[in-house]
Amino acid sequence: MPRLPRMPDLDWRDAEAPRAAAFDDVYFSRDGGLAESEAVFLAGCDLPATWRNQDRFALCELGFGSGLNLLAVWRAWKKTRSSHAQLHISTIEAFPLAREDAARALGCFPEVADLARKLLARWPVRAFGPQRLWFPEDGLCLTVHIGDAATVLPDLEGAFDAWFLDGFAPARNPAMWSPDVLRNVARLSAPGARLATFTVAGQVRRELESAGFRVEKKPGFGAKRERLEAVFVSTAARSAPPSPPGRVAIVGAGIAGAACAQAFARRGVETVVLDAAPALGAGASGNPAGLVMPRLDRGGALSGFYLSAFLHAVATYEALGAFTPTGVAHYADARNGDALADLAADPPLPPDWFASWPGGVLHKRAGVVSPRRAVAAMLADAQVLFETSVQRIDASDAGWVLRAPGGRALLKADAVVLACGAALRAFEPAAFLPIALSRGQVEWGTGTAAAHALTRGAYVAPFDDGVLFGATFDPLAEYGPVEADTSSRERNMEALRALAPEIASTVNAASLRSRASIRATTPDRAPIAGMLPNAETWRASADARRFHDGVFLLGGLGARGMTHAPLLGEMIAGAACGEPTFLSQRARAALAPERFLQRALRRS
Repeated sequence: MPRLPRMPDLDWRDAEAPRAAAFDDVYFSRDGGLAESEAVFLAGCDLPATWRNQDRFALCELGFGSGLNLLAVWRAWKKTRSSHAQLHISTIEAFPLAREDAARALGCFPEVADLARKLLARWPVRAFGPQRLWFPEDGLCLTVHIGDAATVLPDLEGAFDAWFLDGFAPARNPAMWSPDVLRNVARLSAPGARLATFTVAGQVRRELESAGFRVEKKPGFGAKRERLEAVFVSTAARSAPPSPPGRVAIVGAGIAGAACAQAFARRGVETVVLDAAPALGAGASGNPAGLVMPRLDRGGALSGFYLSAFLHAVATYEALGAFTPTGVAHYADARNGDALADLAADPPLPPDWFASWPGGVLHKRAGVVSPRRAVAAMLADAQVLFETSVQRIDASDAGWVLRAPGGRALLKADAVVLACGAALRAFEPAAFLPIALSRGQVEWGTGTAAAHALTRGAYVAPFDDGVLFGATFDPLAEYGPVEADTSSRERNMEALRALAPEIASTVNAASLRSRASIRATTPDRAPIAGMLPNAETWRASADARRFHDGVFLLGGLGARGMTHAPLLGEMIAGAACGEPTFLSQRARAALAPERFLQRALRRS
């Protein structure tokens, strides 16, 4: 299968009702697409009445199309939501429209033109993997999954309160209405979940009833005589999702902690960040600049995560005013030459994001982030306590108590996130993690930069009217203070001469400044993100799978923390607040802290 999602072949002969040629079906009714969305889907799920007086509401849609249903829901939500309520919409689309086509389609509906402009400004990139778009001023979180519903739904977990089934007609698009898809709809439904669809096909009715829905025909919209409404009435026992924490304590004020803080704060959770340092920027997040570029794997459990994390990081830092899209030319070496050639031949991103480049590939929208500016902005809505060392966390009836060295209680919290980088293993419950430490040094000063950042192992990037380059990667036996040194600078200069001799020759050695910091990495080079497992119970019995409820880890980010942390912060906050997942099961398992315990059990 090609790495780029398929685009629809559109028939615009009827300008007010674009048609998908492959399915010979229209995206919305000629009798009024917005009115159809309101009559079939909103009324069919009894919205807005169903979400009234609820703090959180989760809706899933099969068939994003032009985004018209989203705009109809968004408009109703803005009019009726309580001040702190949040709406989470997940939507799945196998054939994503180009922004220009969506704009043309949505231009027919001036009633929602203001919301359409907001959506089009954030229109999802044509790429596989979930893309999360927040509109915090309206309490709206949109997650767009590009792919087939039959592939996406089995990977999700959680409970949705409402469903819009809006794919093309079952006779023309049977895969979206298959028994497996509808069983997964039921599996992901909260008790009493409402469902609406335009079709009354007998197979769809029977499969929904078999899956646990009570189905009823209702008068249709426009030329369609009937439509379906359904309510999930299955009595199968289901675990209730956790309630959002009232207060979360985050240990660590680097990019990992800041990403979590931003994610919790936008959900209205009281967020307290504790750090032993006297001010921001003590660790690797204090470097003057860093590269944000994707790790593009040709396959594997984390390939979708790496792609989604890159897109999310770019959007996050652009919104914070902390990003310069210089582009990054990634040159091939002996280890990655075949992989880059394969990716160039079958790219995972569209041409405005990714292209072939002499000797490698060009990440057109990658670039340089200001870590300090980004971290400060992410922490803006959190309470940050500096010079506050946390030695341990103790369970209590009310959640967790964070204690200083000597045992003094610092604060109580309903949930805790350990995001303290190289110091993560200092917490006894996390001591099982096989984290390796390395020292990295970067240099910056005057010099003539290329138009793009360049990388081949080492990197060089435009920075502050000069260049920034590095970085060393020296193993460390233990955690402690590190200082810049001349030996590392000489190695960085040597690497720069090998990468870009024309730039190296312009560097003014007398102008150079250096900074060293510590990275934390894992044996499989993947981050650690998820709830903290109880290592003792895992080791005691192959059947025991217990966790420290309410304690989460985010670490092991290595050299790509600036790229991966924003999306992982969303993952952690969503899990703590009981929201439906957005990363695949395989990705979550490949990131989970317990993967190391599972591997140890298999070896034994």
